[in-house]
This record gives sequence, C-alpha cells and structure tokens, in this order.
Amino acid sequence: MKAKVTLVTLIMTLLLFFGIIPGVLAAPEQPLLQISSVSFSPETVSPGKEFKMTLTLMNYGDYNAHNVTLDVLSMAGAPDLGVFSMVGSGSHFYIDEILSGESATIEIPMVASPSAEAKNYNLNLNLYCENSGGTPYEFPETVGIFVNESNSMAIVAPDRYTIGSNEKKDNQFEFEIANFGANPVRGVQISIAGEGLTLTPNYQYYGTFEKDDNDNFATAVTTDKPGEYLGIITLKYLDSFNNERSIQKNITLVVPDDQINTTAKANDNGFQQFLKILFGIGA
Repeated sequence: MKAKVTLVTLIMTLLLFFGIIPGVLAAPEQPLLQISSVSFSPETVSPGKEFKMTLTLMNYGDYNAHNVTLDVLSMAGAPDLGVFSMVGSGSHFYIDEILSGESATIEIPMVASPSAEAKNYNLNLNLYCENSGGTPYEFPETVGIFVNESNSMAIVAPDRYTIGSNEKKDNQFEFEIANFGANPVRGVQISIAGEGLTLTPNYQYYGTFEKDDNDNFATAVTTDKPGEYLGIITLKYLDSFNNERSIQKNITLVVPDDQINTTAKANDNGFQQFLKILFGIGA
C-alpha cells in the first residue's frame, strides 16, 4: 500500500513539474502589473535635453487592476533621480483601471542633466494597484535609460553669405567645423550642395578630430545667374560609441550681379578668354 501511495505521489509530482495539470500555470488570481515595453522620444537621450519615456503597463493577472499608480523613485545607487529631473506634473502617475489581459501606457516627461555622462542609468520605479475589494499590491520595477553623448561636432557658418565679400577670393565660400565635445570622433567628412550652383570642391574627408580640434572647408562658387541660392552643408562622423552622426545646416548663398563674370571666368582657360576678347563675347 505504501509503495502504491509513493507511486501516485511521484506521478503527481511529474505532472506538476511538466505543467500537465490544467490551471497550474494559469495567471495568478490577482492583478499582476509589469512593464512590457519602454520607448523614448526622441530615440536618443542626450545630456541637457528633454525627452519622453513611454511605458506600457500590462496586467498579466486574472483580476482587474484598480487605482493604478506609477511612482518614479530614484536612480539606482542614488538617493534621488541623480542626473534626471521630472518635467511638468511630477513623479506620480495615475490610471483608473487596467483590465485583466490588457495594457495601458504612461508618458513620463524628463530631462537629462547637461553634465550627465554617456552611459546606461537604471531608474527605480514602483507600480501599485488594488483589486475590486481594495486589497493593495505593489510591483517594484527597474528601467534602463541610455544617455548618449550629445553632438560633438558643429558647423560654424553664417546663415547667409554674399559671394564676393571674402577678401581671399571673389568667388570663395569658407566655413569652419569643430569638435566641441568631450571625446574624440572619427570618420569626419563634409559635403556641400546647392541647386543651380557649381561648388568646387564639394566634398572633403578629414578623419579623426580630437577634443577642441577644428578645421576649415573652402569651396569656389560658380553660377550663371545672379540671385539667392540654397546651400546645404552635411557633416558626418562616428562618435565615441561608434554611432553614425549626421548634422545638416542650410545656408543662403547670395550671388550679386558683379560676381557673375568673376565666377564664370574662373573656369575659363586662357584660349577661351582670348576668343571672348577677340569676338567681344561677354566683354
């Protein structure tokens, strides 16, 4: 008889282990809240910038969750939020109800300190809810926030530039690029384009820029008609986390009447200029 009881116990144990008995792996008979997804807007959290953290709360329990609250408590390893601050309504968020098997989202506006180092930070949160009878439940959660370095490189150029105002060359446009960040960057390259303009050169590769490095880019501007032209400067590089970065700056290039001959003749060879003088073309 004893052996038979032992055999039954063994079978029941195996059934429990493999989850064969119905209801063993069912959802708990209570609300069960967990953070199922986290997203950020903008996607890259940068020092000194505001961002929104959107959390999706899922109720995996058998019972509806009432009076749901989420509290942003502290940064892991710190007594407060550390390099983060709340923006707007504070650190306490409320949802009236999350039904069993359903989800809800909470948007949390924050800002990262300008002095925040580029790394991952863990934020301690607490979820609270009640069942229909008022029984309370708490669910501690931790969310990671990766702070990337801000744009290290910058394009130092005017928004508007008149061709011919540069003393070096009548048709030359020149500007500066610089690394104002705290870390070296690699693969620095610059390009410039403008519809209706010929820009020579229109691309240059620089390579590595250490902290506080800067350099110039100069291009000759050629066009057939006077007027205002939209130019687009594009700066690309790899930051210290090996992320590809791209910065663009729009600039208005103004070509006055007296610069048309200058820019056009800059591309003429000596024989072409001789023919123009001989036949009075463009004189």
